[in-house]
Amino acid sequence: MPKKTKEALVNAFLELVKEEPFDKITVTDLVEKCNISRQTFYYHFDDIQRMLEWAFDSETKAVCALTDSDDLSSNEERYIEFFNRYDTMLRKTLNSVKFINIFNLIEKSFYDCITFYVSSIRNDEQNIGKNVEYVISYTAGAYTALIIKTIQSEKSDYETIIKNLSASLKAI
Repeated sequence: MPKKTKEALVNAFLELVKEEPFDKITVTDLVEKCNISRQTFYYHFDDIQRMLEWAFDSETKAVCALTDSDDLSSNEERYIEFFNRYDTMLRKTLNSVKFINIFNLIEKSFYDCITFYVSSIRNDEQNIGKNVEYVISYTAGAYTALIIKTIQSEKSDYETIIKNLSASLKAI
């Protein structure tokens, strides 16, 4: 039940962000939309930022769970769906004072997925080395910048970005 409540809150946020500015959505708005108490919200999350961190982390873990070191296309569609699902929210954060928080969530998602993939092909998750860690961090930052660039444009092209990421990782 807790996961369903968390998902309901995230879904409510994604619905509300279509109608309201990102920074104007409150815990009160969310609990009213979900028909739950404030206490229930705070039982699950400290604030809206923590809720979004949970959502991005859950989505990232779901993408990583599908990752097959022999066939990256298995997770491409899931990652594309992930960005499409959050597209309106991402666009609305561009003019938000909380933009840097969302930027960091996107970068962490890329970093975690790339690290998971590299670790799975290297078979040494605990010790990927400083040079590899640098390349992962650089790659995550570059693809985060591409996501930001695409949400600044009229039409999001997450598919091209994710497919290019997969092609880049296959070359490792």
